[in-house]
Amino acid sequence: MPYKTRRDAGMLCLLLLLSSICVAPAFAEDAAAVTVTADAETRRLLFRAEDLLGNGLFQRAYDLLVPEEARLAGNPLYDYLLGVAALDSGRYSEAVFSLQRSLAVEPAFSGARMELARAYYEMGRGGLARPLFVMLLDEAPPLPVRSVLNNYIRAIDALPATPTSRLTAFADMQFGYDSNANGSTGEQQFLGFTLSPNNVETSSSFIELGTGIEWFVPRSTQLSWTVSGRASQRVNPDASFVDATILSGRARMNWQRGAFFGRAGLDGYWGAREGKSNETYGGLDALLGRRLNKRWDLTLGLRGGAQRFDESIEVLDVDRFLYTLGVTRRFHGALVSLQAIGGEDAEVHSGSPYGNSKIGSRLSVNAKLGESALLFASIGTLKSDYDGLFFGAAREDRQLTSFVQLEFQNFLTKGLSIAPRIRYVENESDIPLYEYDRTEYGLMFRWTGK
Repeated sequence: MPYKTRRDAGMLCLLLLLSSICVAPAFAEDAAAVTVTADAETRRLLFRAEDLLGNGLFQRAYDLLVPEEARLAGNPLYDYLLGVAALDSGRYSEAVFSLQRSLAVEPAFSGARMELARAYYEMGRGGLARPLFVMLLDEAPPLPVRSVLNNYIRAIDALPATPTSRLTAFADMQFGYDSNANGSTGEQQFLGFTLSPNNVETSSSFIELGTGIEWFVPRSTQLSWTVSGRASQRVNPDASFVDATILSGRARMNWQRGAFFGRAGLDGYWGAREGKSNETYGGLDALLGRRLNKRWDLTLGLRGGAQRFDESIEVLDVDRFLYTLGVTRRFHGALVSLQAIGGEDAEVHSGSPYGNSKIGSRLSVNAKLGESALLFASIGTLKSDYDGLFFGAAREDRQLTSFVQLEFQNFLTKGLSIAPRIRYVENESDIPLYEYDRTEYGLMFRWTGK
């Protein structure tokens, strides 16, 4: 429902219902009057709230009314005004509670019923909102109000039905060149010692094969589940000691209600090098977001999990905690997001120097180019300040990462995508052993079927 139409509905109810402190219902002349008994202080409060709402100052009206809830809850006009203020400031659940309380005292209060229907609609609960709008139509409202009610009913009827479950399988192949397949320093020596070749920058071509599934299970237009998994094998002909097998999976709940949206889920992976188990991770991932208006979103993300390594390198084991604060701007066919990143790795084993605190940022762009091309690009920085000493010195790493991918969907045939990509990593460190840069050029083919 367009923003203006929602506001028109609220203003119509205010004009019809709030002309005096003793309010008659908006419709049906034989409906019972809403009678309010109030002292002079309460009357002034309600008139002030009415004035603020009439001028579109919903947040100020909410701030004025909510401190009096313990004293005035049960007064049908107060509950109505609080419900309108909560609804139009984005507090849909609070609005429903207040408006239900108003109707419990005055069941014939058409204005409260109208706002309750609006609250359900904003929460995405059209099945609860529609009968209330129809009931209001049966009360023979004035023509302007009747038009607003019909607009809401048409909008609810036009809402898409709950999507059906979808199971998708995919397979992909990627090949390219990696300038530093093992992510190591380019120096041959460190502190006078000659480094093993496996610990020195090694370039290699690569090929990676992967396959997986994604299962989408909607419960309503506002709630869905997604379960996905992928298995991949990467081979580096000139650096076989970092050949990797990775199994990963994720289960996630996605939801939206009014202006709010979010997700929560579990994810993890198992990795092997040269066929031997090397690394595992399992954790929780959650995000809460709010649509500020048609163009801007604000998000808060939290992530925590356990990263574990093979016994020979278990000193690297950490418990990881990350949080993000992000803002997204929507353009025509594009999303631009900026995130602030923070967190820490807490060492698991006593004496491990690998615990650290992190702070950084990331800028990303998702854009649709024409009918079948997508662009994804990102650039980010991350500073890791380590707790322990490395070779007797403090360590701080500063990492720059960037990634660009252009995907052409339904390339030559339906379900086939081709995606050239470039990834660059530069890691600066107070300890020269951990300084490196890495550039990867790749071309991915992906086939998606049902």
